[in-house]
Amino acid sequence: MGPATPSILAALCAALLTSACAGSGDKYPSLAIRDAERVQGRFTPAPPSDRAPIRPVASASEIEALVDQAQASHAQFRSAQAQAMALVGEARGRGIDTNARQRALVALADLTALHGDTAVPMSDLDMLNAQAATSFAPTEAIEAARASILALLAEQEGALDELWSELSR
Repeated sequence: MGPATPSILAALCAALLTSACAGSGDKYPSLAIRDAERVQGRFTPAPPSDRAPIRPVASASEIEALVDQAQASHAQFRSAQAQAMALVGEARGRGIDTNARQRALVALADLTALHGDTAVPMSDLDMLNAQAATSFAPTEAIEAARASILALLAEQEGALDELWSELSR
């Protein structure tokens, strides 16, 4: 007997045991499709219904309020930016342990917080945009508001990048 003989015997025994499980076909019902299971008749589609127009997920005044909120925090950013520029100018070239440098870092942190305040309405608009997209509601007003806030955020990011670059000189 070779090394393959035990596996051949095991396969032969398994085949004999499983063939014993198969009985006559008259004990079990047929799996063929019965007459009651066949599709019959004619199906006509329902007439189209008069659906109400899809409403926007937010009113124009709600969207305008979000833009106004972003513009208000952008105005605060612009007014704090002038002071931060002066403090960064004083701190340029000074050591990290000087008071001028610390004041400039605090001013930049304040500007970064105001930048975050400007971004908050953007998250609300993103949520409204997602709701509108999933309900097939109009998104034009939301997209226009997002574009205007994105422009404010891009301006702020440019100012922050310039100030950080100036401070590192």
